[in-house]
Amino acid sequence: MFTHGGKLTAIVQDQRVLRVFMLALTLAFGILYVVQVNAASTQGFTMRDLDKANQTLRRDNDKLVAEIDRLRSLSSVSERETFLGLVKLQNVTYIQAGNSEVALR
Repeated sequence: MFTHGGKLTAIVQDQRVLRVFMLALTLAFGILYVVQVNAASTQGFTMRDLDKANQTLRRDNDKLVAEIDRLRSLSSVSERETFLGLVKLQNVTYIQAGNSEVALR
């Protein structure tokens, strides 16, 4: 088949180089896959934690809005008015300035 021993050696060495190259390429893709899966799972955990924090903040915000509404209610204002000793005004007099313009040229 082959007349020279050098050609046979070159083909065998080329196959070895090809096999080593394919093994290295397979290992490189395997490592990249593991790194990518690890990064995706880490981002998933981070997103879950942020979502839980978001839900907690929304619940707290709803509680604060309810508290604001309660404190703005007429009964709450009346209670605080009595507690602070405030008196309702009977006769209110408004003062009007002679000129209603805010700024003059």
